[in-house]
Amino acid sequence: MVIGILAAEALLAFCTLAFELAMARLIAPHAGMSTDTWTAIIAAFLVAWALGTFVGGRMAEGVSIARVLCRAAVAAVAGAVLAAIVPSLLDTWDRMVLDPAPLEVWRVVLFAGLPPLPVGFCFGLAAPLLLTAMVRLTKGSGVAIGLVNAMGAAGSVLGALTMLWLLLDVWGTRGAVLPIAALAGVTAILLFGMAWRLRGHEGTA
Repeated sequence: MVIGILAAEALLAFCTLAFELAMARLIAPHAGMSTDTWTAIIAAFLVAWALGTFVGGRMAEGVSIARVLCRAAVAAVAGAVLAAIVPSLLDTWDRMVLDPAPLEVWRVVLFAGLPPLPVGFCFGLAAPLLLTAMVRLTKGSGVAIGLVNAMGAAGSVLGALTMLWLLLDVWGTRGAVLPIAALAGVTAILLFGMAWRLRGHEGTA
């Protein structure tokens, strides 16, 4: 169970950083790749992550470990679905925001910053839920908590490198988000499975 949570943390961190980099490449044909677009994307992800972790922390209170993992799985599914559909919405978003005045900085920032928000929020929701589950399973072990953070960092690094050196080359700019969505979906299945197993144990405890 502990290994499963660590794997889920690494996989979701992988998806988060990979999607963030994919967004930069997806937005570039519309708004260019500049300090403005990069700043908007990074800031949007940080804001979304902060909101997601806050809400996820509230969602982890007062419920069983099985329900905590189930909620993390739902967040992963939502992030997967949103990651898959965001690229198809960019042309419409371009016509709405950039077409009237493509050189206005606020339009560029809005165009680059808004699309990553829902995905970052959903993946951010899962982080405190997974950490809460780990804390309860290990009775607050500092080593286990450290491992969760370490796996998150490792997954982030691997996600960034994989996106830059593999996914973009093999799948292309728009297609690169599909493996990310698929991986988030696999993570959700893993979490649902662990929640189901724990549900039986907690029900007989």
